[in-house]
Amino acid sequence: MPHLMTKQRGVRRESNFTARPGATWGTALTSDSVAHTEPATETELIASTAFDTDMVRIWFHSNLGTATDTASLVNIKVGAAGSEQTIIPNLTACGAGTGGSQAMMGYSFPLRIPAGSRISATHRSVRTSVALYCLIELLGGGDGHHWVGTAVEDVGANTADSGGTAVTMGTTAEGTLTSIGTNTYDWGYIVPGIANNGDTATLANLHGWDIASGSSTTDLIPGLEDFLSHANASEFFMHYIPGRYLHIPAGTTLYARGRTSGNAEDLDVILYGVY
Repeated sequence: MPHLMTKQRGVRRESNFTARPGATWGTALTSDSVAHTEPATETELIASTAFDTDMVRIWFHSNLGTATDTASLVNIKVGAAGSEQTIIPNLTACGAGTGGSQAMMGYSFPLRIPAGSRISATHRSVRTSVALYCLIELLGGGDGHHWVGTAVEDVGANTADSGGTAVTMGTTAEGTLTSIGTNTYDWGYIVPGIANNGDTATLANLHGWDIASGSSTTDLIPGLEDFLSHANASEFFMHYIPGRYLHIPAGTTLYARGRTSGNAEDLDVILYGVY
């Protein structure tokens, strides 16, 4: 009976951003001096976590430029300096708006990060020696009343161009289901990342995205439809896409299709699964 269920006890929170929001909120992550190269040294986000987490939220901002390709991938890592291990790979931050006046790009993942962990990140980009800002928020310390994983796997990222897998969106009709790639691990939570496809003339449109386990409409996965994103004509993206809990077995070839409110264009898709 609902009235007999135990309510969640107090949740603890920590982050790398405080005080008044602004254009330098968070931690600056500078790309390598060579395009599409991961920096050799990680940038610290949190020195030592205060509790076991069950939810990790990440936002990016100030990575945009009118008529500019800003393709970027960020790795989130755990571990002491020199011994970092990637737990969230290749998060797209392409075209993330400015923290002061435009919407940021964000993600949420149900992840267990043990207390006392050092969290750091690296930024790979088409642009060299350019900083974006990363905000990270950790929630946990309670009874853990939802499923959590230990790491994230990406499908569809392309480190050679700091982007993802191109999908041509439909307009009055749904677009074609496009293969994004095959997962290695057993997922319990999934969220898509959407980015510019390397051009410098993004259209100001709304987008709806569906995920499937094959190329036929009969392969559409119930519950994984109508993920929303939004692009601006000044080449910035605005989305905070809440993920969804769903079992995706290891070895599933995942497909995506998009539909846009305006004219068709290609956008990059990367799928992230917690395992």
